[in-house]
Amino acid sequence: MSAVTGKNVLITFGRSFLTLETARLLGAAGHRVFIADSLRLTVSRFSRYVERSFRVHRPKYEPVQWAQDLARIVRENDIDMVITVHEETDILAQVVHAYPDLFPDSCTLFLNGFRPEVRLHNKYDFQVMLDELEIPTMRYTLVRSQADLDAVDFDFTYALKQVFSRGAQQVYKVRPGEPPRGLTFDPDNPWIAQEWIEGTNYCSYSICHEGKVYAHAMYPVRYAIDGHSCLTFEPVEHEGIRRWVEDLVARIGYTGQIAFDFVDAGDKGLYTIECNPRATSGVMMFEDDNRVDQAFFGLNEELVTPTPGTRKMIGPGMLMYGWRKSSLPGNNLRTYLKDLRGTDEVITRRDDLRPALAVPVVLSAIASQSIKYRVNLPEGFMHDHTWDGRPLT
Repeated sequence: MSAVTGKNVLITFGRSFLTLETARLLGAAGHRVFIADSLRLTVSRFSRYVERSFRVHRPKYEPVQWAQDLARIVRENDIDMVITVHEETDILAQVVHAYPDLFPDSCTLFLNGFRPEVRLHNKYDFQVMLDELEIPTMRYTLVRSQADLDAVDFDFTYALKQVFSRGAQQVYKVRPGEPPRGLTFDPDNPWIAQEWIEGTNYCSYSICHEGKVYAHAMYPVRYAIDGHSCLTFEPVEHEGIRRWVEDLVARIGYTGQIAFDFVDAGDKGLYTIECNPRATSGVMMFEDDNRVDQAFFGLNEELVTPTPGTRKMIGPGMLMYGWRKSSLPGNNLRTYLKDLRGTDEVITRRDDLRPALAVPVVLSAIASQSIKYRVNLPEGFMHDHTWDGRPLT
């Protein structure tokens, strides 16, 4: 394995527990970590592994100013790599596509090009791409209006969701002949009707450079907010999924963080539901001694994977949502309390306790975001860092 000397790394979306964990993994490996977010109070700024935290413009509403903020931080602090975490990845890719000289050549932006990034992010275009690559897909169709929805002639249950959406937003489970009414149809963000296949659901997370996977993690979907945003993470082996990811990443020459949602339907096959070309909770399964920092710089020769037996959870999320029936099929209080006691909490770390102590203050800042944008708490958490396909101003 090649060695890497300490680098200066800027990570976006400082309010995220994913950012906190990435900062810890890089900081523990000897790198200097800087954080950026449009909020002043973020969980990552309290970490001992963070050198400095910066408040920047909102990427969703002031994308160019936000990117200029990042470029200024890069120049003033000799940043070697920028790691984006959430959908600001798409925003930065689009801004850099329009302004290619915004960042100095000495800094690596760890993301894919804008057009391929968007095609992966768009749930309909991603399925079209799989068809073009002759990779088996679930049946699907695009829905732009109520007339399109009424015309869907599937004789099976299907999922209905917008092509640019995320776990905090509504997914409809629609039975044949029972299309929902009252939906809003956005020309920039239409809906996809996608076959609903029962099976075991998995999520993967990978770190890639130029078509090669350098780190890979996978976990089954257990506790999740309304079955969508996972709250617990336990790595498992699934050779079929690993080979699937390695094959697709190689065929599209991908660079950056990438994640997929799968359903393993046994004899019916393995299918990919959607792609998230960004960081996801899978990064939280790695430990310091896994040296995932090597993967971010593309220096390891052997694939980096989490330590078997690792069990992680997002504590505040489990306390707010984990006990609910909607979070886990067959959920009951006894099982919930047992899992709560037997799973490590990702925020609380003995050598870095301040982020855990700051959670109430951080959650109050997120709650104020929810009130400001008139959305629920999970969506308020990410609202000003999301991108729904609209051209940036």
